[in-house]
Amino acid sequence: MTPLQKLFLKSASRIGDSFCNVSLSEYSYWKAGGKAELVIVPKDFEQLKCALMKCNEENLPYLLVGCTSNLLFTDDIIKVPIIVMTKALNVIDYVEPNVVLVGSSVWVPKLARNLAEKGLKGVEHICGIPGTFGGLIYMNGGSLRRSISETLLSVKSLTPKGDTIERDVKDCNFSYRQSLFQKNSEIIVSAKMKLQSGVSKKIKRDMLAILRARSAKFPRKLPSCGSAFISNPKMYEEFGPPGMMIEKAGLKGFRRGGAQISEVHANFIVNNGQASSDDILYLIHLSRKAVFQRTGYLMDAEAHYVDSFGDLTPAHIIAELKYG
Repeated sequence: MTPLQKLFLKSASRIGDSFCNVSLSEYSYWKAGGKAELVIVPKDFEQLKCALMKCNEENLPYLLVGCTSNLLFTDDIIKVPIIVMTKALNVIDYVEPNVVLVGSSVWVPKLARNLAEKGLKGVEHICGIPGTFGGLIYMNGGSLRRSISETLLSVKSLTPKGDTIERDVKDCNFSYRQSLFQKNSEIIVSAKMKLQSGVSKKIKRDMLAILRARSAKFPRKLPSCGSAFISNPKMYEEFGPPGMMIEKAGLKGFRRGGAQISEVHANFIVNNGQASSDDILYLIHLSRKAVFQRTGYLMDAEAHYVDSFGDLTPAHIIAELKYG
């Protein structure tokens, strides 16, 4: 047992379930990566605070994750505690007419269904996005060229010292797939959304149409992290979306090890079995280079790469450092 494991297993009853030497493929949405020395799964907000305070008391860095649908883990060992948020903040509370308080652990498709049942519209576009609500806010995610920030009123976060901050949406520095939380060390706890009244049956029909469209054009059967590259509005207007440009570069279906640029949609990198993170990074680099040669635009990756010390870096930056 390593010193890190001994240190935290003594506090297991206060911080949640703890697991040692975990294969990252068990937690990775891409089903890729090496091992985690220690994984902690808090069951509620108090256990989450205790886990964070323990890290701060010991002056230890940590990695906080949701369902990992926008993360690419290193093929090596992650040597800092990984705190998994999928259970700790799982609440949907209707606080005012058309205003909903949502915890960051809530699964996004579940949230979309829940709102549809209540006859609330405005976020139908998120119904097929795999991930937690906190991750959606962190990335200012969405689909159909929309973003979750369009419906937010405020966001509550937790500082490393255990203090909570609630910010008005205008103070969160949201832009296309960007937020303040990508640049600070705060943890998103919850957010309030303002929605519109609608007819439940119609909202459900609209969501079903979105899901059918996603199913028809996106790969669903193999592990991936969704769109590999962020759609640059300027490139989109001048040349087209990332998938189209990767396909025009002749890379649709291209393989490296167990990773492949999807034959269904070229803006997806899928794991055909036993893909390494390095395989995925190479395909990110190859796609980016090929599209730049055709368009003059350098595409940014959606996913962030997690190194052995739990630091997050946009995956395209690591790909360029490794293969550029």
